[in-house]
Amino acid sequence: MAESVREYISDAIDFYTSNDISSAGTNLYKEGKVSLQLYQKALDNWIFSVKDTKMHKVQIRNLNQRQIETMCNCSYIGGRFCVHTIAALLFIADIDGNIQMGFDKREEQSSQRAVSGRSVLGFELPSFERITESFVKENTTYSVLSAVSYSYQVSYISELIVRDNKLIVELDQNFKKHARLVFSYIDDKVYISPEEKTNLQSLTEPEVVCLLKFARSASPDILKRVFKNSLEGVKTETLQKHGITSGQFDTYFTIGFDEKLGLVAKQTDFAKGLIPVQPDEKHIVDQILHEIDVETFHLETQEEVQKQEREMGFVLELRTTKTYFSDNYVIELTPIIGKPNKKRDALSSHIAEYDGMHEDYLLTISEHQKELLELIDECNAPIKASDLFIVHKRIMELLAQEKHVYINPSNNYKLRRADLEPIEIAAEPIDAFYEVKEDDTFVYLNPKLRIGDRTLAIDTINTELSGQFIYVIDGAYYVTKDYRVAKLIVEHNEPIKMVKTHKDLFFEQVIKPLAHSFDMEFDKGIYVLETAELDFKKKQVFLSERDHHLIITPQVEYHHGVSVKLTTNGNILIEEDDKTIQYKRNFELEDDFAEQLSTLHPRFEAQKSSKVFHLHYNEFSHDMWFYRFFDALQHNNIEVYGLKELKSFKYSPHKGKISTTISSGQDWFDIQINVSFGDNVVKLSEIRKAVMNKQRFIQLADGSVGVLPSEWFHRFERYFRHGEVNGEQLSVSKLRFSIIDELFDNIEDATVVEELAEKRRRLAAFTQIEATEVPSSISAELRHYQKEGVNWLNFLHEMQWGGILADDMGLGKTLQVLTFLQQVVERDSTTNLIIVPTTLLFNWENEIRKFAPKLRAYYHYGVDRVNDTRLFDDYDIVFTSYGILLRDIELLKDYQFNYIVLDESQAIKNPASRRFKAASLLKAKGRLAMTGTPIENSTFDLYAQMSFVNRGFLGSVSGFKEGFANAIDKDGDELIGNELQKLINPFVLRRTKEKVASELPPKTEDVIFCEMDTAQRKVYDAYRNQFRDQLIGKVKDEGIGKSKLMVLEALTRLRQICDSPQLVKGSNFDVTESVKIKEIVQHITDKTANHKILIFSQFVKMLGLIKDELSRRSIDFEYLDGKSSTKQREQSVNNFQTNDELRVFLISLKAGGTGLNLTAADYVYIIDPWWNPAVENQAIDRCYRIGQDKKVFAYRMICRDTVEEKILKLQERKKKVAGDIVQTDEAIMKNLTIDDIKDLLG
Repeated sequence: MAESVREYISDAIDFYTSNDISSAGTNLYKEGKVSLQLYQKALDNWIFSVKDTKMHKVQIRNLNQRQIETMCNCSYIGGRFCVHTIAALLFIADIDGNIQMGFDKREEQSSQRAVSGRSVLGFELPSFERITESFVKENTTYSVLSAVSYSYQVSYISELIVRDNKLIVELDQNFKKHARLVFSYIDDKVYISPEEKTNLQSLTEPEVVCLLKFARSASPDILKRVFKNSLEGVKTETLQKHGITSGQFDTYFTIGFDEKLGLVAKQTDFAKGLIPVQPDEKHIVDQILHEIDVETFHLETQEEVQKQEREMGFVLELRTTKTYFSDNYVIELTPIIGKPNKKRDALSSHIAEYDGMHEDYLLTISEHQKELLELIDECNAPIKASDLFIVHKRIMELLAQEKHVYINPSNNYKLRRADLEPIEIAAEPIDAFYEVKEDDTFVYLNPKLRIGDRTLAIDTINTELSGQFIYVIDGAYYVTKDYRVAKLIVEHNEPIKMVKTHKDLFFEQVIKPLAHSFDMEFDKGIYVLETAELDFKKKQVFLSERDHHLIITPQVEYHHGVSVKLTTNGNILIEEDDKTIQYKRNFELEDDFAEQLSTLHPRFEAQKSSKVFHLHYNEFSHDMWFYRFFDALQHNNIEVYGLKELKSFKYSPHKGKISTTISSGQDWFDIQINVSFGDNVVKLSEIRKAVMNKQRFIQLADGSVGVLPSEWFHRFERYFRHGEVNGEQLSVSKLRFSIIDELFDNIEDATVVEELAEKRRRLAAFTQIEATEVPSSISAELRHYQKEGVNWLNFLHEMQWGGILADDMGLGKTLQVLTFLQQVVERDSTTNLIIVPTTLLFNWENEIRKFAPKLRAYYHYGVDRVNDTRLFDDYDIVFTSYGILLRDIELLKDYQFNYIVLDESQAIKNPASRRFKAASLLKAKGRLAMTGTPIENSTFDLYAQMSFVNRGFLGSVSGFKEGFANAIDKDGDELIGNELQKLINPFVLRRTKEKVASELPPKTEDVIFCEMDTAQRKVYDAYRNQFRDQLIGKVKDEGIGKSKLMVLEALTRLRQICDSPQLVKGSNFDVTESVKIKEIVQHITDKTANHKILIFSQFVKMLGLIKDELSRRSIDFEYLDGKSSTKQREQSVNNFQTNDELRVFLISLKAGGTGLNLTAADYVYIIDPWWNPAVENQAIDRCYRIGQDKKVFAYRMICRDTVEEKILKLQERKKKVAGDIVQTDEAIMKNLTIDDIKDLLG
């Protein structure tokens, strides 16, 4: 019986190593220090990384031939196998801790078993009703299992798609799409197959990963549940668990996979945040609270969160021994960390090798240091000498900028400070030149070295380390300027001679060719020589291809027809009229050219010194980089050659021709757009695709690429923002008449010209429209701006447009709409519908009783509401709430209303919400919206509201996001912001108190800065330090996008501590002091006399603490939060307004920001201000509104030196460019950078 590889390895270890070395290697393997990097079956070749005190590379070959060859890059010389090699061998013998079979036997057996499993239908899974690990391993080859041992940990199932009798599995790896697998259910059998064709008869690597994850989850029977209709039970149970009694499962959930739980229901975007209604079910709130408890567990003392400072350094270990990896050179660079001395010019103690983990220390790693860490791996990999030179040169360039660089001459295995000697890495490289000399017999070139202004003979420098391209001069370590100088020092360091009688031949055959690469210094009299300066003419780049790389070679053309590549270093020698002219190149200009090119791609900086740049085609085409590169070359007047010779990329030689014509349809302006490049006509849909992707380049039918001129590209951006592509023409809504003449320069259609002119005339004149008469049944005297508002509403009515009345809160929007509806009712007695938040029903009831008592109103609300719309015919106005709208949409959607009015229309701002969809189903001749804050969170809030009042006006959701919302909110594009304002201007009327309500008394806004006492500050600092360390690391690793929830949680927790440490659940700190409660009580009792006060807080628990303190001091107050009923709200408001003895009203910011008229108050306190001034202004406007006759004072309470104070400064930096765009939590979170987070938590 043949000896298995496992047995062979065991025998080899016993034979070649001592017990001590064997035990140490075994421990490394058991501790999980071995990682398989590469397995090449055909070559019988394995490469591992083994982590000891530092990372080591191990290579093992020829195991199957029983002629084992091993190599490790450690310094061990005591025997054939070092500890790292033993650990790697044990990994092979027992891969993944449980696979124990000989290679040959296992490969053969598993292949034989698997052959019958793969057919045209896929690989059959006989026991699909329960997937087991043993089945998977029995049907997998050893090489695939070897690969899986590495890929399993970085792979995950991102999506399950159930279609008919198929289950499609998306498998991701390292957060990128990796493979798609299809499970097919045919004739009561299940087959698995990869989307990409495979010749492997056994299971493939993605199939193995997927099946193992199924087997190891809580749902190894997942295929049975999917294909035997067991999913219906899961769906029903999930809906019931979340309190959903009707509706489609797919609306709320999708079927997904969790590695522990197995088959799960995942929420759709529509149901994001939905939690179970059953009290015994765990949900996200429990998770958040649990995380808070865990995070606060170790916060016992402030000292525990202090970290010791460390700085990074590097140890250069130069080894001249060649290794098995190749016959090339190896340099070992070890990163270290240590405690700096007082002068910070050396690491004095606590020296340790840097292992990639530094959470326990205060350590800042620069960008240069990060690049050095990446280059370390390149030093240890097989590499040819010329490429190794490039790597070493870059390392030395970076080390020259580091202040802690050492050499370890002892080469001790363990790093000790006493063994490290500081060294100087020279920033200036060694260059070479030739002296041109003659003696009695010869004319010759004598090679010399130059460092700056210093000249050296080659035999004066230490070349012992030249094999590593490093040279020692006066104790400093140097590299050469380029590879040719390195070769000259080692291989061509002798003079080059020729007899004097042939000095002309010497000039032609030796001096002139070498002069292209090396500077020549001529002794006088040897040749008739003149020197001239070259005048720069133009910059050029030559493009070529090699081994799937784009090669970019820069060249400069001087006058006199002289062109030189930047890769050469010599001056130019030209013979003219029996004399030789040496033209001096402008090296400073050439270096600037190389510097300019190096900024065009992140990889070019490290390539700059070689004066030639290269990119793999994957990077060349990634994110259309080449287009940006070409734009930059054109912008800087750099000529490009070689484009036509590139096989992988072609430009069209024809300049694009573009023409437009516009005509008028019934509801649309139709624009015909024609684009062509020579004979290639481009479809409008292709142009839109390119423009939306920010690409000026279009693939043409002949395989070439067309380039849109810059001016047309920006014009197309505007076209597609405002129009919809229908076939080969663009349709623009006539509601966008205000922007049409800006989009098109020459409109030749006379009908279109006249139509646009008429609309602009009528819009411009609406404030001068003959005043519509206020009905006598309106028992109020309308102010001038309110009459203008009613005129505007009548103007919209006449034009058959919808609109948004967006006046400041307190300017009487309700009165304007009631007056308009009274006019409408007197002209046409049909019924109108007003939809309001539940909390505002009593407001409207009071207002209609007060100002329009003759309007017949019906309130479709409450459990006793009549479910018969025929009743509506007897009323002028039907009121209902957004909640009832959702419940009764089937009843309401078939009734034809005259006007529909949405109050607080930001309630439908999400176009994916049920509210918006329900409101859009309603039938009406006219539509209006009312809101004091048309934009609460972002520009996108406008879309749903404007789409409700004027259907189709803003186009599709994706079109508005791409064309307007993202450009304004994320990119801060002022031009697009202004464009949107102009577009919506005819349909939005917004007046501020400052502009129209001159009778209002002054309003003063100020900040009260609070100083936390020692105990409260201690709690704040502890949490801040903890969150800062956690967040900065997470953001660096995963980015802002994936860290938003944690960022928001951290900032919210710190805000709560600013209010009171008691707001933090599960805190280990027993601190009850709150500087804000002390301050607000002092203002109530000592600083506001008999004035009435509104106190707003975002946190209901904070209001509770204030309420307790007021009760303790016997101070009367009213209280309102989200749990208050409509009746309670009305009673509280009336009591506060009429009871002179009651001075304080405590209100939650969310519940009391709208619908309250509290003009009895003239002092407002915002306890915990934040990112959204609009919400806070809503709160202030509860008392600062029409009817207020006292000066209003509004205060925001801020704790000094906290996140609250710093957010005020951040707000200033993050101001939006569009006029009415406001700051919000959501908007700021979109644009937070890691520097912002460091500053906020600093």
